[in-house]
Amino acid sequence: MPKVHFIGIGGIGMSALARYYLAEGYSVTGSDLVASDVMDALKRSGVDIYIDSGDRQQVAEDLEAVIYSAAVPAEHSELEQARGMGIRTLSYAEAVGELTKKYFTLAVAGTHGKSTTTSMLALMLIEAGLDPTVIVGARLAEFRGTNFRRGESKYLVIEADEYDRSFMYYQPQITIINNVDNDHLDTYGDINGVAEGFNQYLKNLSQDAVAVLNSQDVHTEKILTGVRCKIVFFNHKEAVYAWPLTLPGRYNQLNAEAAWQAAQLVGVERSVAEAALMKFTGIWRRLEPLEPIEPSFMRDTMFFSDYGHHPTEVSVTLEGLREKYPQKKILIIFQPHQAKRLDSVFMEFVGAFKKADAVCLLPVYQVAGREESAEHKTSQDLSTAIMDNNRKLSINQQVSYKENFEDSLALIEGGVVVFMGAGDIDTSVREHFQSKLIK
Repeated sequence: MPKVHFIGIGGIGMSALARYYLAEGYSVTGSDLVASDVMDALKRSGVDIYIDSGDRQQVAEDLEAVIYSAAVPAEHSELEQARGMGIRTLSYAEAVGELTKKYFTLAVAGTHGKSTTTSMLALMLIEAGLDPTVIVGARLAEFRGTNFRRGESKYLVIEADEYDRSFMYYQPQITIINNVDNDHLDTYGDINGVAEGFNQYLKNLSQDAVAVLNSQDVHTEKILTGVRCKIVFFNHKEAVYAWPLTLPGRYNQLNAEAAWQAAQLVGVERSVAEAALMKFTGIWRRLEPLEPIEPSFMRDTMFFSDYGHHPTEVSVTLEGLREKYPQKKILIIFQPHQAKRLDSVFMEFVGAFKKADAVCLLPVYQVAGREESAEHKTSQDLSTAIMDNNRKLSINQQVSYKENFEDSLALIEGGVVVFMGAGDIDTSVREHFQSKLIK
């Protein structure tokens, strides 16, 4: 039996790729810095996982390959040992890139909405009987609570992440670019660098490939320069709010429209796409509905967990909730993700919470292994800036800062509560709440 080892296996993309190799008959092992529910689920599926201790002896000589996360440093002990032993090493992006050459690949790129759009697209193809293999950055009830589906057809549906220029390794026949925004500036420098990155991604595609682009995104024209693949546009005014979704928000309507534009290119009928979306109830950590483990909160309170960590994501998510629940009080408990991101888009964050009645900020989550400057903006700084801005605009909003998650729970007074952030806030949330979506 061929063997493959994953360094950083707890990452959402890495865990899906590990499941792919399991499905292909490989013996899979993995390591990561901390335990998680994702890793526990992999263990139950037959993956041998250990918490990274820096022990070089964990790398076996009979490995066919070692696959590592983009977050793994080049001097990682296992990675160094594998290379010293002559074992083939691949980054996550390189490994997925190889898969894109084996399948007819449909890839979803863009700064926001990748996981939801990928899920919608996959479910459309499944409903149409096209039986795709799917690697997605979130867990789905339809995939038995995992983020992977093995299909038997030629089709592969994946996310194409721009972080660390990962999508440069992919060669899809069809790609979606939902939007282009100022994120991952540690990789790209500024918004122009981000646009150049997406432009290069499109330039890498063959002239027979098709790109589905957002006609209303302000950066679409920039990313088209020198592109030879075919172009299809979505986000025409008549398409907005045309899909039978249970999910709130204009942004989800746009996600659905983008997925449909890609799906019809492989023969999916509109009625089939609609049938798939009518059954779609959402994905893990994207306005995922929660319920208290113990009934210690007001009965009329609705709880959600969301992965949003960029000002645009905060803003459109709150707009969607306000539209769906116009008369209810909305409280957002938000954990900023990475000091560099908070610094780079600080003023955008100041105006991102307007649709909430109350805002509670938690300390900034620092990503293990990523360098941060000694002087940077804090959640207290953001709290003060929001209050100053509210006074100028005469906005009546409760704004607070809490040192820990437990203290933030005292602010809940009914209505709608959304716990948001890409750090460890969700770990704290799951101590008090369980998913209503994925059992």
